[in-house]
Amino acid sequence: MFLQMKIFKIPLFCICLFSVLSVFSQEQKNNELAQKLKREAVEVFRDRLVLDIFHTQWINVPGQVKNKFNPGFCISALWDFKATKKSPISFGLGLGCVYYTQFSNAQLKYDRDKGYNKYYILPDPVSSKLNKITYINCHIPIELRYRHKCGFKITAGVRLGVVAELSQRYKGDNIEGNGTSENYKYFLKSGRQNFNFDVIVRCGWKFAAVFYSYQVTKVFSDGKGPKINPMSMGISLSLF
Repeated sequence: MFLQMKIFKIPLFCICLFSVLSVFSQEQKNNELAQKLKREAVEVFRDRLVLDIFHTQWINVPGQVKNKFNPGFCISALWDFKATKKSPISFGLGLGCVYYTQFSNAQLKYDRDKGYNKYYILPDPVSSKLNKITYINCHIPIELRYRHKCGFKITAGVRLGVVAELSQRYKGDNIEGNGTSENYKYFLKSGRQNFNFDVIVRCGWKFAAVFYSYQVTKVFSDGKGPKINPMSMGISLSLF
């Protein structure tokens, strides 16, 4: 009888041992799958198409010029080259376009007699519906990127670009105060820099980040206009 019970316990023990090992094995597979999915989720956001939305602070504008909220955006399409297959470091290279605005109480105009671009403050009685400077650059972004497997990422880079447009748009009362209204746009081409050089930084998690950029080159050539530089801060969204 004792021998029969002992023989019966052996296969029961084996079944229990097999069940425990199966549970541990399945749990290990689940953990490995979870880690793989986590890595793949991080890899999805490789910053191949990046949208920056920001406010621009114009540095070195004359003290009488009162800046308002100056929204802008930048969109860049980049190739992401990893240093090695499993490396967290990669390089971004591509094409992009940045759109700046400046809303203020002044107009930027070219003085033909002096050969100089300058701000003209709008008189107090003048009411304007729209008074905006538009500054557009097309550029080549070059970025050094670090992405941790948890999703944290940081990017530093430069943008080498050409100036596509610098213009003044106005809609409102005649600035001479003759009681008429005006609606016009003119392009500033004389004295402006044709090329620009920016530095940029992004820091965030997965598809979202905070964004900072500073244009090192002046908007105008030396002696041809105010020594202004756009400095921008905002958010970045990596669409994939």
